[in-house]
Amino acid sequence: MLGFKPLPNEVVTAVDPQLEVINKNLEAYYDAWDRFIESWIVIKIKEPNCVFQWRLQAEVAMRADGKAGMSDEEVMDFVSRYLPAYHAYLPTLYKEGPNGAKKDHLLVIDIDEERTPISGS
Repeated sequence: MLGFKPLPNEVVTAVDPQLEVINKNLEAYYDAWDRFIESWIVIKIKEPNCVFQWRLQAEVAMRADGKAGMSDEEVMDFVSRYLPAYHAYLPTLYKEGPNGAKKDHLLVIDIDEERTPISGS
C-alpha cells in the first residue's frame, strides 16, 4: 500500500466493497509512512493479474527446493485477497505517482509479464 493514495469511496467500492476500510486507513498512511520517503521507484506492470503467475512461480520453486510453499489453490486465495487493491489503486499510482512524491525523485520502470524492464522514466 506504500505510495497508494486514498480515492473517492465510489471508485474503490466499485472494484470491491471491502476496499472502503482500506481506503479510509490510507488517509493516515501518508503521515505514518509516505512522508518519510524522499525518493521512489515504482515498478509498473501492464496487467495486475500477472501477479498471480509470479507468486505461483515462486511457490513452485520453493516446493521444488524442498521448502514449504503454498499450493496452487492457496496461492490463488492469497493473491485474490490483495489483487482488488491493485486494480483500484495502481491506475492512480501510475498516473500521479506515489502520495507526496516529487517528480524529480521518482523513477518509474515498466516491466513486461516476464519481469523484463521495458522502459524507465
